Amino acid sequence: MTARFVPLRDGRRLAYAEFGDPQGWPVLYCHGFPSSRREASLLHRGAKHLGVRVVAPDRPGFGDSDFQPRRRINDWPADIAALADHLGLSTFALLGVSGGAPFALACAAAIPERLQGLALVCPLGPIYEARILSQMRLPVRLNFEAALYTPSFVRSFYGGLTSTLLFHWPQLVEGLVRDVACSPSDRQALSDPQVSAVLTETVRDAMKNHALGALQDLDLYVRPWQIDFTQIQIPVTLWHGEKDAMVPIEHARWYARVLPRAQTRFLADEGHYSLPLFHTEAILESLFSASAHRP
Repeated sequence: MTARFVPLRDGRRLAYAEFGDPQGWPVLYCHGFPSSRREASLLHRGAKHLGVRVVAPDRPGFGDSDFQPRRRINDWPADIAALADHLGLSTFALLGVSGGAPFALACAAAIPERLQGLALVCPLGPIYEARILSQMRLPVRLNFEAALYTPSFVRSFYGGLTSTLLFHWPQLVEGLVRDVACSPSDRQALSDPQVSAVLTETVRDAMKNHALGALQDLDLYVRPWQIDFTQIQIPVTLWHGEKDAMVPIEHARWYARVLPRAQTRFLADEGHYSLPLFHTEAILESLFSASAHRP
């Protein structure tokens, strides 16, 4: 879990960690929300077995990465490119999970020549469109609607006492997650003490520094992303569970319609957490297969 750092041109430092096979095929990981690089540790065993090197950075303001004022989703490809340059990687695959999907798609649009493939797992759709936001369950939707309509309240509420409270007691989120992620498969996944411990610590990571990165992400999600999805020509594999109660499968179906080279892997009995945890190797193998067939 120990952070390594990449110095960036604007003076910030980008924190990252590596999992899986250190000499393996490189996959850069875009973590969910609110989360951190620590999330990718749950892929370690499967990645090591397959000979995959997973490199997971913290987005700005999360974990140990420096905050970036006035950040946009389209700023993320430059950070990813700098990380790849630092590691000596000319090309790599990209894996975006849940709230990491918009940032992964920004990379697909901005630096396609460096990407061998892209997998989106339980991807958050463009919720700045009301019809897509409306598909989400009420407890989840309310947070995004608050960020859209009352941003100053959200900053004061989450950036003050709440972020301090969750930093010291991140397990408070666990009860909310269990209430929303109510599918049997998700309950099974979250019953694993190791999984629960990792996810709890990712919340603590996200609440560092008064949740500056998480608050920024909230604001970015509900504003237009400025990504032309129809121009993304690299292979994209969409993984989603039909029992996902956090991000409804309609979001992935929307991507399947607009991304020119999308392939779908929709699993009937999986939820938001069970899918990436129980199908790690299949997800990584699909990335490799896509890269092998890229023209």
